[in-house]
Amino acid sequence: MFWNKKEITQEAKPKRQKQERSTKPSTLKRDIQAVRNTSVMNFGFNANSGSNINFLILKALPTMRAFSRDAVLKNPIGRKYMNLSVDGVVGSDGVYVKPAVEIDGSEEEINQINEQLEKLFDRWAYDPDRFSVDGALSFELFQQNVEKIRVQDGECFIRIHTINRQIKLEILDTSRLQQSNNQHLANGNYISNGIEFDQWHRPVNYYFCRFDPVTYTYSTGDYEVIPANEICHYFIADQQGQERGLSDLVATSKLIEDLKNFTEAALTAKRVSASSMAFITNNNDTTSTDLLGADERDEVTPVYTEYFEAGFIGELGEGQDIKTVTPTNGVDGIDIFTNELMNQISMGLNVTKQALLSDTSNASFSAARLTEKLQQTTFRTRTNVLISKVLKPIYIAWLKNEMINNSKLNLSFSDFDDLICARYILQKPISLDPVKDIQAELLQLEAGIKSKTQVIAELGGDPVKVLAEVQAEKEKENPNKEVNQDGNQKPEEGTNDTPTGD
Repeated sequence: MFWNKKEITQEAKPKRQKQERSTKPSTLKRDIQAVRNTSVMNFGFNANSGSNINFLILKALPTMRAFSRDAVLKNPIGRKYMNLSVDGVVGSDGVYVKPAVEIDGSEEEINQINEQLEKLFDRWAYDPDRFSVDGALSFELFQQNVEKIRVQDGECFIRIHTINRQIKLEILDTSRLQQSNNQHLANGNYISNGIEFDQWHRPVNYYFCRFDPVTYTYSTGDYEVIPANEICHYFIADQQGQERGLSDLVATSKLIEDLKNFTEAALTAKRVSASSMAFITNNNDTTSTDLLGADERDEVTPVYTEYFEAGFIGELGEGQDIKTVTPTNGVDGIDIFTNELMNQISMGLNVTKQALLSDTSNASFSAARLTEKLQQTTFRTRTNVLISKVLKPIYIAWLKNEMINNSKLNLSFSDFDDLICARYILQKPISLDPVKDIQAELLQLEAGIKSKTQVIAELGGDPVKVLAEVQAEKEKENPNKEVNQDGNQKPEEGTNDTPTGD
């Protein structure tokens, strides 16, 4: 019977499986929910535990450090800012340390001690084998690496070793000092964010996890306790009592991510608008329909993902047609949106947008001069922190070790506080108008605000050597006339002329 035939046909006919679309989470929806979410980690607004910045560091330091390291490696804004900070704070030659002892004695004796100490320090600092543990860093490269690590991690740890009666330096990985190691100790001290403090909140010991150089893993719970007098902890504190450093890129993390997403969306839209798409349609009259069991049949729409070469000639099937789509929509307001984000990112990083982008278009000379002065003030603040927290302790440790092991110095520890005095000379940036800068120095000399010694020292020279060379050159030019020690000619007898200068 025909109903038996229907049952056989339905059983023999393979059922078509219904295609289910995979539900993928929408990136745009997730971003919108993140913007609407107003829950923040409060600190500074109430009196609970969240009001302490160290509590914020305890909860969020690894996440912040991971984002900053990723931005420095992959994001052009993070990469440019790191290099900009290194160039402004340290420079290509680094901060130069020039001894300037203040002991009692004649000027000749003091100059002799300064020259001797400077020669010994230069031989040690600029010899990588003597300066660093791994023999890879000299003094100027060391400063550049320290500033790079501070930008990406928010802090840098330098350990001062004494190996074979010689001072050597080592830069420690900040990830080894885990912030989760918090506890009270039996001696009254406490460990907070991986650092042991006394009752006056002075660092006593640093608890660094041991590192396996083969598997690149850290042994959590197996600590190497390093005394605080061997560690130079370099970071810029945002609040009083802050124990660990936060990266400069944390304040702009959301803005950088928004700019990245917007740029990717704009590029995708441009690629779509520059492409052509085609859809193959079928005539409904030519499609076959199975009347038997039509209610149980699932329709399946085929998808073609073929791309044809230019000049391709082909033949469509019966009842098929091609519909082409050429997108024409572009991206409106990309310049305005990008400019606004860059303004906020520049404010968050405390640098000018022109310096961050290295953009000289539509830049006037006066605007460039103002930008130069603003950047010098910003970076000078960070340089002072580098000098006080890193360079001075290193110079003091080197001088103490040199006085103990070098008998040729013949210096007394009773004058140690006067012997550690030194001038830390910053690399002078290239000026946009050097003539005006020299004129300003001359006006200060004439007004008695500065001396020639101070001007020469600020330029990085040795005032004693420079003034002696100037005097020798003037003696050669005028062999019949005597000159003063500062290089000015002495007045002839019977005249009222007075020497010029300071």
